[in-house]
Parts: sequence; C-alpha cells; structure tokens
Amino acid sequence: MFNNHAMSVITDLRLLGPEINNKDFMAIAAITTNDYPKLPNIYNASILIPPTEILMRWADGDPYILQSQYPNYLRTEVPDDMIVALIALLTQKNVILYIPGDEFNVFGQMLLDHIYFTYGIICNTPTTQFSMDQSKIPFLISRFYMIDVMNPDDYIAAYPANALLPEFVINKLAEEMHPFAQPATFQQYAEYFNKLNASKGTSIMHPSMVKVVEK
Repeated sequence: MFNNHAMSVITDLRLLGPEINNKDFMAIAAITTNDYPKLPNIYNASILIPPTEILMRWADGDPYILQSQYPNYLRTEVPDDMIVALIALLTQKNVILYIPGDEFNVFGQMLLDHIYFTYGIICNTPTTQFSMDQSKIPFLISRFYMIDVMNPDDYIAAYPANALLPEFVINKLAEEMHPFAQPATFQQYAEYFNKLNASKGTSIMHPSMVKVVEK
C-alpha cells in the first residue's frame, strides 16, 4: 500500500543529512513551536501539539491532564485530518515526524500511541520499526476518501469486497455518485453501495489511487 515508504520520528533535523532537501524522497511534518528551516518539503503540523490550555494545566501540576484530554483532542476533526493526510503522503514518499526532544518528552509518545491504536501504524524510532496493521486498511482508506484524496470509484475499487462499508462514507458516496434518479433513504443507499462493493470481485489498492495535493 505504501510502496516501501515509511513513517519515522526524529527529534533533531540534523539527523537527516542531505536528504532533508529532497522533496521527492520525503515530507517532513514539523510538530513543534520551535523555529525550523523553511524548505519546500517541511510542513507545519503544529496542530498536533496539545492545546495551550492542556499544556498550561500540565505545567501547573495536573499530572494526568495530558493522558485524559490529549487523545480526545487528536480525535477531533482538524488534528485527525492532519494525521490522515500525512499517512496518505506515505503512498508517495517517506514521511518524517519532527518533534524536538523537549517537546517529544511531553507528548510525543502519546501521539505515536494514538497513531498506532487508531490507524495501526508503528513509526520508525530508535527502538521500533515501521509496520502497518493490515486490519486497519479498510478504515484508513475510508478516511482517505473522506478527506478527498481518493475519488469514489477508486475507493470502491480498493475497499475489501467482503466487508461492509462504514456508515460514515454512505452520504458522501450518495452525493458524489448519484445512483438513483429519485431521493432515497440512508438504508437504501447503504444497501446499494454495499451490493456494488460486494459485486466487484477482487479489491485493488494501488498508491496512484491516492491523489495528495501538497501545499
């Protein structure tokens, strides 16, 4: 699915060497409030930092605020879309999560745990090797579709034929594919798209199906 690309974590950009300038080889997500080089392949991903109010309560001595509220924050729309977009980039190139050491010590492992438990991805670190839980692929490509990096035809082609489509994609499929001449109920749309998916035969997932537009 990822064409031999990997997602890795670094705490110091100097570890990258000359590859840092190769925008075709890697994309770097800067998850930091610190300054960083303004290179074409470095993206501001500071939305993945815990909100200021959570960090202030943690600094004021609430030891459990990060564990209790940061994962909930990551599940909200904008941070979650950022994570999905970074994973989508993996179909085209390597992705580096840059989190300076002082910030990683505060929230970095919780972010990596969230990415693993939600999307099944273990990142390259000094103690872990990149891997993907294949059982998460149906959910992951459904999220690709929801953030508009897969079109509906490619999404149906890639989704496992023996699995029901998640409910959260049905309305979007109905709006984009218009299968009926007359308005229909959610259940009718769900039955139609699940039958369409089941009837296609073999599922095909190719990296070219993911259309990531870098900004």
